[in-house]
Amino acid sequence: MDKKCACGCKTNFVTVTPPADIRPAFPYDIQRINEVSVRQFGKKMIGDGEIAVYNKAPYDDRMEEIICGGEVIGTIRFEIDKPGWVLLPRLTGARRIFNKDSKTEDPDAEKNLKNWIMVHEKAIPFVADGSSVLVPGILRTAPGFEKEDEVVVVTPDFEIIAAGRAKMSSDEIENSERGKAVKIRWNMKDETEKETEKGEAEKIEAEKENTEKKKAKSGIEANSAASILPPDKEIPEGTPVREIWQKTVDANRHVIDKFEADSIRFMQNAANNMSRKLTCSYSGGKDSLVTLQLTEKAFGKDSGNEREYEIIFADTGLEFQETIDNVKEVVEIYGKPFKETSAGNAFWEEYQTNGPPSVDNRWCTQSCKLQPITNVIEMNYADDGGCMTFIGQRQYESKARAKSQRIWKSPSVRGQIGAAPIQEWTAMHVWLYIFDQNLHYNPLYEKGLDRIGCWLCPAASLADFENLKTTHPEAMEMWEGKLIEAGREKGIENPENWVKFGLWRYDRLPPLMQKLAAEKGVKYKK
Repeated sequence: MDKKCACGCKTNFVTVTPPADIRPAFPYDIQRINEVSVRQFGKKMIGDGEIAVYNKAPYDDRMEEIICGGEVIGTIRFEIDKPGWVLLPRLTGARRIFNKDSKTEDPDAEKNLKNWIMVHEKAIPFVADGSSVLVPGILRTAPGFEKEDEVVVVTPDFEIIAAGRAKMSSDEIENSERGKAVKIRWNMKDETEKETEKGEAEKIEAEKENTEKKKAKSGIEANSAASILPPDKEIPEGTPVREIWQKTVDANRHVIDKFEADSIRFMQNAANNMSRKLTCSYSGGKDSLVTLQLTEKAFGKDSGNEREYEIIFADTGLEFQETIDNVKEVVEIYGKPFKETSAGNAFWEEYQTNGPPSVDNRWCTQSCKLQPITNVIEMNYADDGGCMTFIGQRQYESKARAKSQRIWKSPSVRGQIGAAPIQEWTAMHVWLYIFDQNLHYNPLYEKGLDRIGCWLCPAASLADFENLKTTHPEAMEMWEGKLIEAGREKGIENPENWVKFGLWRYDRLPPLMQKLAAEKGVKYKK
């Protein structure tokens, strides 16, 4: 997470898509990557014992860049029209599956591997330079892939030269004499240019670092570099996640300590300038867990700056049971006064009148989130003139939070001054701190969820809802039943697809969703 490892060695700079809120890929995530890789290409992309990093990138639903071995090896995204996960390998990722050694390791590699297209020697320079793959240049293909499937382009020696999306099925290619077979997404020219750009960027960084050293006595600032240290032996299955990441924690010791110290200093300065009671909001999520630990470090009995603080929790009435359990367990661990309130059955009572909430109309925010928070503040701190609350807000979470100040007076919650000690942390900083401090985090993070909140929130991705069908099948069966019933009441034709493809989340369909509705036969009552 810095220009240098804790051991003093220089790190490699990895360019990822902004806002670059990178996080560890849990074993559950790696298993999904490999399952999709086997389905599409016949072999796992990530080897046993390797660790990987996820970077959430902007997309219609959910998309994660995959960083492994110090480079971006591909992207995995949830495509709504299928619906399902699709792996888009870069050349570095494809080479983990297809290479000259593939035939040595497996004489039947051409038969066992999937979704490959082999081009003639004369076509190699053109395809490697970014040209589309045309049927006349194809030597042979793997059988069974369909139009719009992800494919890789290989030489007769089975070396990767490009990757992209098929514009013809394998059968169509076999039975055609002409046509564009593959639209190239990644090619060797792009790869060379990126390496050149990377070298230039590293050169500029080195020159900048030398200049800074001459001007300042202090150390260099952290940047967005992500250096991953693979373990020196395979990690046994079932190894706790924090043990898997211990080497990464050790490599970033100086970064973790710096971010902790900066946050604690901010909290103590903010508290010293306020006469209000101190509270920490804990929601059962990773960010609020780190904020709670920092609050204890800043004001606990071992801080040298001891000051009373309380933990507050507002139950929306739509929390996962795992979250409720985690809140209780964490409060017991810290042993601080605990103030809580709950929205109770408010959501289901208002649902009778309002129907399902949507991205355009989140009627539930006021009654299930803001009102309970207001209640817990007014019931417990009104007589003291309100409170200052440390909140696990980070600038990388959204554009709105990126613009938010670090200390603010809440316009929605009377009597509360909010302060964000981890405003500048990425998700990776958060997770390394959790592993380092051995914090008791919500187990749902190890089951494919990257956010913890109301389980049926319309702002969640369709990928999250598909995941809940595995982790919480009974709840999802109930919710989908209610949604289908609501669709019928709205006069929607084909309400099952209205639910299946996540169209229920919008009052006014965006253009992409309008196209999807037309394709899936979902019609709205005029």
